[in-house]
Formats: sequence, C-alpha cells, structure tokens
Amino acid sequence: MACKVKAMSEPGILETPRSVAWEAVEYLASKNAKDMDAPQRNLPFILVAWFNQVALFNQAEDDQIIGVTPTAQVQQAHKHLLAMLIWQGEGLVALLREHDATAQAGLTLADVEATLEELYDRQRVRYGGMTEERRAQILDEVFGVS
Repeated sequence: MACKVKAMSEPGILETPRSVAWEAVEYLASKNAKDMDAPQRNLPFILVAWFNQVALFNQAEDDQIIGVTPTAQVQQAHKHLLAMLIWQGEGLVALLREHDATAQAGLTLADVEATLEELYDRQRVRYGGMTEERRAQILDEVFGVS
C-alpha cells in the first residue's frame, strides 16, 4: 500500500492511508443499519450485504491485523467494525427467525449463526473474554494443535 504525506506537526512523517476495505465495510455497515431499520425491509438484500461486509472485513483484517502490529487507529477501526458486524448479525438472526428469507439468498440460518459465532470468537481472541479451553478448541479445530 502506498504512503501519502498527511497534514502533520513534524515534517517528513508519512502515514499509511486507511484501507479501502475498511472504508467499504464502514459504508456497507452504515447502509445496512439504515436498511435494517427501514419499514419495508429487503431481508435477502440485507443478508447478502452483511456477508459482503464480512468478506471485506476479512480482507482488511488479513491486510492490516493478521501477522503485523497494527497501529492504534487500525486496531480501533477493527474493534469498532467487528462490534458493528456482530450487532448487525444478531439483528439479522432475530429478523430471520421471524421471517426466514435465507433461501432467497441461497443461505441458511445456520450459515448466519456460524458466521456470527466466528465473529464472536475473533472478538474474544483479540479483545479478551476467551477461556483457555475455548482457545485450545479453536486452535485444535483450525490448525490441529492446541
């Protein structure tokens, strides 16, 4: 990713620009939140948009979190977007339990719940709250080691 010069107090300091993927996730999250509150909800559309948010989030996480030491700004954006995805996922699960529209999107409620659980696991791993037993279980499931 290219660097750009920002308005700064010290001359010559470069700052890495925000990830386009983070900005796309933020935009989709904002739009999806409005769509979820609309009187006439298009649940299949909201559902697909949420999964697209998750995919973009995964890309941004791979680029700026995994295997590197993220800046405080990147870490805060990650934490905020992760919480937003979880909040929207919980809302979607509640809506889908009332009006299951998953078949129209080629998904199942179990797909949504599994993705939501994965997001919760990421939140616990990165920001605390994960028991040692759950950590070992995840490591064993993903990598075959604990």
